[in-house]
Amino acid sequence: MSQQQSRQWKGKTGGGKFGQKSLLFMLRFINVSFLYPILFAIIPFYMLFGRKGYRAIMRYFKQCYSFPTWKAFYQTFRNHLIFGQVVLDKFFMLAGNKKTHYAIDITGKTHYDTLAAQNGGFIVASSHIGNFEMGCLFFQQEKRQIYSLVYSGEAKELQQNRIQSLKSVNINLISVKEDMSHLFTLKQALENGEIVSIPCDRLYGSSKKITCEFLGRNAGFPLAPFHLAVRLNVPVVSLFVMKDNYKKYHAYILPVSTDADESNPAKKVEMLARNFVNNCEQIIKKYPQQWFNFYDFWA
Repeated sequence: MSQQQSRQWKGKTGGGKFGQKSLLFMLRFINVSFLYPILFAIIPFYMLFGRKGYRAIMRYFKQCYSFPTWKAFYQTFRNHLIFGQVVLDKFFMLAGNKKTHYAIDITGKTHYDTLAAQNGGFIVASSHIGNFEMGCLFFQQEKRQIYSLVYSGEAKELQQNRIQSLKSVNINLISVKEDMSHLFTLKQALENGEIVSIPCDRLYGSSKKITCEFLGRNAGFPLAPFHLAVRLNVPVVSLFVMKDNYKKYHAYILPVSTDADESNPAKKVEMLARNFVNNCEQIIKKYPQQWFNFYDFWA
């Protein structure tokens, strides 16, 4: 099965080329918070016409948290509202505004600082929980490059703007390829002592996966990022950047580790994957409305 056939999610920011271009233009001149109220008018249309994503989030709240229908609907609306704010924040930064617009609290910063102070490369395991792209901006390096793996299905206009905006702050976007050649680029970056960011909660069509219990139900998670970490003997941390309010984020940097006495590579890969899943579960229980996988993740 090809990557395209097996993927249930589209991975594409809505709004079309004209809408995205107009939004970027507006955000060069106005504060992003002025657009937040508009979401209350837009979100009902997304929930009405984007039924697949809406139903997936409803199931998430009903099945993972045992919410009655009315409460699941309310939480689904909140989920869409926060996601809309997160997208606007992302465009606000891509429009060239300074990251100092936002305040950020950081839990576990020493984990990141210790790795960043060393010469070797390391992996930052990301997910579609919170606003990870803000993390790349908050933790950018002056001397080191950050190579961030992204889905290549975005509109060309948005892709080009992201590449140009992020390259100026030493962040390089690496597109997922069906032939998996992106892994060679990431491998080279790690061998050169750079920082590599990989989303570790979606399979991208890969058959190499592990099934873990996540929020009470079994779900598949990719093994490729952790194979890469074990093969190159590089450390892994997970990063979650969660929105607290309209101008404040909270970043959680959690180590992804294995048993120091374990020598079997396959078992080390599995330990890393399960540790990452535990980190995801820990964070999403704190921020249940910031789960942004708009498809049936547990299918």
